[in-house]
Amino acid sequence: MARSALQGVEEDFANGEAREGQGAPPDILVVDDDPGNLAAIEVALGELGRNLVKAGSGEEALRHLLAQDFALILLDVNMPGMDGFETARAIRARPRSRHVPIIFVTAYNREDTDIILRGYSLGAVDFMFKPIVPEVLRAKAAVFVELQNRTAEVQRQAEMLREMQRRELERRMEEERQAWEAQALREENQRKDEFLAVLAHELRNPLSPLVTGLELIRCYDIEHDGLDRVRESMERQVRHLIRLVDDLLDVSRISRGKITLRLEPVELGRVLHQAMESAEPLLAERNHELVVEQCDEQLTLNGDQVRLTQVVANLLHNAARYTDPGGRIEVSCGRDGRFAVLRVADNGRGIAPQMLDRIFDIFVQEREGGGGLGLGLTLVHRLVQLHGGAVRAYSEGTGRGSEFVVRLPLLDEARVALPPAPAREAVSEEHGDPRAAPPLRIVVVEDQDDVRDAMQALLEGWGHRVEAAPDGKSGIELIVRSRPELALVDIGMPGGLDGYAVARRVRAELGPQSPRLVALTGFGREEDRERARRAGFDSHLTKPAGPRELRRVLRSDTDGDNLRRESDQRPNAPSAPAPGP
Repeated sequence: MARSALQGVEEDFANGEAREGQGAPPDILVVDDDPGNLAAIEVALGELGRNLVKAGSGEEALRHLLAQDFALILLDVNMPGMDGFETARAIRARPRSRHVPIIFVTAYNREDTDIILRGYSLGAVDFMFKPIVPEVLRAKAAVFVELQNRTAEVQRQAEMLREMQRRELERRMEEERQAWEAQALREENQRKDEFLAVLAHELRNPLSPLVTGLELIRCYDIEHDGLDRVRESMERQVRHLIRLVDDLLDVSRISRGKITLRLEPVELGRVLHQAMESAEPLLAERNHELVVEQCDEQLTLNGDQVRLTQVVANLLHNAARYTDPGGRIEVSCGRDGRFAVLRVADNGRGIAPQMLDRIFDIFVQEREGGGGLGLGLTLVHRLVQLHGGAVRAYSEGTGRGSEFVVRLPLLDEARVALPPAPAREAVSEEHGDPRAAPPLRIVVVEDQDDVRDAMQALLEGWGHRVEAAPDGKSGIELIVRSRPELALVDIGMPGGLDGYAVARRVRAELGPQSPRLVALTGFGREEDRERARRAGFDSHLTKPAGPRELRRVLRSDTDGDNLRRESDQRPNAPSAPAPGP
């Protein structure tokens, strides 16, 4: 029965991984069946500062080893039941305790070499013979305790090193993940920009004959109320489409840092006046009352007049769209210290409180029924930021109207030198009868039949002599043969000869006798304009080119360095086609 119990302890000890000590320095296990010897050893090792765990038998020693780890085992050889050698064999059979140092303590004669050799064969590191000399026992135990301390420190440092390596690996993986995500984001943005450029081109091509055709209808001087209403409706919708395309491209340009402001002294009152002119058709269409409180003083900004006009026009368009017909829109401006403050308020649908902080985010349209793509306020926010200003939205909630407040830094008055107002002669030429200008010999190179036919008809209606070619090859031949004064050349043409190739070939063959070359294209990015300049074009018109832009490029004073002088021939805020003769 006793033997069966011993076998159970040995099996449990060999198979079990037991409860292990957590963090505290391992103790010293003392195994002896004589309580007097246990007490003597306890006194001898008291100065080591380690806890002694005492066991009166081999079985009890194995149970302690199942519960915790030890730095050293002092094991009596001659014990009843399971003697020291059997206990040592069981300890060495368990992987976790296999390397715990064992010092046998015995009363056998030190000359008994068989006993000593048997102990060493079981993994003993030393023998001590009774009676024990306390100083010797203490010295030997201290060596193994210190060795265990060193081992534990090495293990701790190894664990720290593994932890550092793990964290370094995680850091590198995080950096690689971020780099991969950043690269993926750059590629996604590039694909988005390329998509927007192609989208703009594909949208502008069908818009071009619509704009040109509407101007032709004006030129025909047909007096019919029904036709006038239809034409005015078409003009409004075409302007809206142009505005949507422009907003898409402007957001993309700003996001990529491709917009460069042309800073100059700008009078806020002039900006306000131009913006109201741009928004007037929509305000009139929706029968809104516009109340304007003019600035009490001249407020001069250091800004880009076209872009600032776009900011105010977008705010007016936003107010007009989100105010029910017959509403009231108020515009005011003033000074607040070193800032000019512009307010645009309406009594329209208002903004929910939770949307006030997101109203300037791209594609955000919290309020339904206003139309658009949710880009106008995004452009306002980003353009104001580019001017060093800020814009905020206020509303007491849905149905309570809204107010947008723009703050822009004023230009130091001592440095103000406003550009002169446009001369009346120039203005009248801009909006006057296009047939009053001297007729030109013009070649139109365009692969889209509708665009080419409408442009040719309009220019001929203005009194010019126009010839047209449907592709790059025939366009080069026509220009070289007829020697026109002006050539309008589309960029995106099939057949291997695009507009850039046409410009280069014409410049190479005609040299100084080349006509003024104007790129007429749906590609309106800054890089597209730079590429056109390098190919030899004098000017760049983005489709759909309205009557004003065409008149401007037809005038001789736009010759030469237009691509270096102008950011674009077409204003960023769309305008209605100018009246014909």
